[in-house]
Amino acid sequence: MSSSGVTTADLYRWQRRGHEALGVMLEHGATAGLAPLTWTIASSGALTGEAGSLMATPAEQRAAIEAWAGFLDARVEERVDGEVAHLYAAFSRDGGVVVGAIRATIFPDLAEGGE
Repeated sequence: MSSSGVTTADLYRWQRRGHEALGVMLEHGATAGLAPLTWTIASSGALTGEAGSLMATPAEQRAAIEAWAGFLDARVEERVDGEVAHLYAAFSRDGGVVVGAIRATIFPDLAEGGE
């Protein structure tokens, strides 16, 4: 047991809960035709989904985050740093038990004339 009172068993239980929730979310995403995100499960069970830029255009990244945010009942916040947009939406599921965020870092589309 750590000084915070959280045991290894607690962390694994939380990760399993996050894993189960992610399975439900992935099933919905596949059925609804949502773009796949890259998912991470923290030791706390929190989920993070990211719309990567290697296989998606900036417009596709933005659409993926907006679509997932709609499913997760989350509000997308945007911060612009120069020409780079950072999208972020926090969510909770199952009465707040499973929490997480979805995000994307969107760089200018050089193919579309971005600098």
